[in-house]
Amino acid sequence: MVADRAFVRIGVLVTGDIAVRAAHSLSAHPEVEEVVVVGPARSKSFEVVDSARGCDYLIGSGDEAPARALPHEVPLLWDGETGETGVAVWGASPEGLTLALASRESDPRLIALAHPSMTGGKDHRARFPDPVGRIDVADSTYGGHRIALGRSPNEFAACLAIGADRRVTIIDDGLFMSGVALAASVAAANGEPGPVWDAALPFLMTATELGLVMAEND
Repeated sequence: MVADRAFVRIGVLVTGDIAVRAAHSLSAHPEVEEVVVVGPARSKSFEVVDSARGCDYLIGSGDEAPARALPHEVPLLWDGETGETGVAVWGASPEGLTLALASRESDPRLIALAHPSMTGGKDHRARFPDPVGRIDVADSTYGGHRIALGRSPNEFAACLAIGADRRVTIIDDGLFMSGVALAASVAAANGEPGPVWDAALPFLMTATELGLVMAEND
């Protein structure tokens, strides 16, 4: 799995709800030996430590995570869009999850994400699986790749990649998807900094192991 190690110790930076959700997902993964919270913090679920000493990776979400991680000198797994100093894996987000899906298709014709945290778009309409349905989306880019983004009408999120021969999707609670996408980035950490879609297969496999369900139809 990670850096040719069977077990890893992950330190969680207290950077928001998504990082906490990722920590809970990782704590249930058989290839993660231990999850700790890097303080100062309080936690009823995890040991709180003063430093990241002994951690293989840190995990964090939001704009402040790279700066918070840098003094610890431990590589960061992050849901940000692009690489920054000290970040081992980036794009560990629903957008990155969608791009990872699309990277497995030989000729992706539509790459789209609906998420309750997104803003609406008016460029065209995309049909997602129920209960998201057909919504307006905006043509955008993420990590230098094209992706259509739209606001889900409810708490569900949906990733969609339509290729020449099949349609692949993931749909789940939006917050759960965000947490799992961050947690699954541990499988994309291979010693070379890069985005999750450059290690799409192990990233997607781990995301499904952590609870996301991928569906496809020809």
